[in-house]
Amino acid sequence: MKRMFHGGAPRLRQNGWSLLEAVVVVALVGLMATGFWKSLGLVERSNRQVEARDTLLRAEDALYGLALRNHRLPMPVDATTSAQTPGHWEGWLPADVLATAPPKSIRYVVSKSLTPSPSVVYRADPLGMLDGAIADRAEVNGLDLCLNVIQQEQAGLAGGVAPRLAFHLRLDDIFKRTASSTDRPSGQDVRAVGYLNLMHRLGCMPVLARLATEVKAATLASDLQGVAELNVRLRGLAVQSAAESLVNHQWRLVNVTARLAASSWNLVATKLTGATTPLGALKVATNIAGFSFEAARLAMVMDYSIEMAARASDKLDKESELRDQARSLATDREDESLWRLQQVHELQLKGLMP
Repeated sequence: MKRMFHGGAPRLRQNGWSLLEAVVVVALVGLMATGFWKSLGLVERSNRQVEARDTLLRAEDALYGLALRNHRLPMPVDATTSAQTPGHWEGWLPADVLATAPPKSIRYVVSKSLTPSPSVVYRADPLGMLDGAIADRAEVNGLDLCLNVIQQEQAGLAGGVAPRLAFHLRLDDIFKRTASSTDRPSGQDVRAVGYLNLMHRLGCMPVLARLATEVKAATLASDLQGVAELNVRLRGLAVQSAAESLVNHQWRLVNVTARLAASSWNLVATKLTGATTPLGALKVATNIAGFSFEAARLAMVMDYSIEMAARASDKLDKESELRDQARSLATDREDESLWRLQQVHELQLKGLMP
């Protein structure tokens, strides 16, 4: 090391880090490590949040599938009456609902009204507008579950119950590794489904709306069928009236013809037996004049009767044609009514299945 003199005391040149520089570097490394570990913790918590959400969503979808197949929700494992939610069972989600979840890892709260098979059968025509043409089903299906859910929602509204809960899933154990309970995200480990949400996910309202529409259409078709059948009866009466009118005019024509023939015979008999005296000749002339007048009158009546008989015949033909048209329309209405009823039967049997 060289000594350097600059008009004062000599200074030494130093190589390497000073103690202060080393302390600063160590502090920076510590801060970086702390930030890194905090970032890892945030990532881990985020992954657990996603895992919790996906697990509960899969469990919820599985419950919807079971409800569609079995027309009810499953009972919890180790079920007891819920203390926090009256009218509900509380326990563990059955293992066969979600095979990927560990047993007894998801708390499951479900309405007691949704776990047994529906006891109320949905009737497509509750008002009897079709006079019992739509028979009740022998087996329950998704429509009965929908009716049960609707009744529970209506009962909750009438009783002022809030929230109206169908089922509830809670996955607490997924955050066991989190040191502080404040690290647990709100809503990530809970899925609450109300009756309205359950109806929406099951697809109740579109099916019920279509079924109601088909019932109305079947009712309208049945009413139109009744009108068409009444029209057939009215047309039949019109045909009968036209036929009677034709018969009356024909008999009148026969009567006029008979009277004309009788007058002609009387005239011939008078001429054959007439006297040759002037008084007899006057009598014969009087009879001839009377016959001529009667013959002219009967001829007018005959012409009128012939015309009226022709009109009655035309009217009979027209009324018969209208009656045949009415019968054809009534047959079409009957076919449409039967088809509409078949549609309602098929929708009832299919229930919520696509």
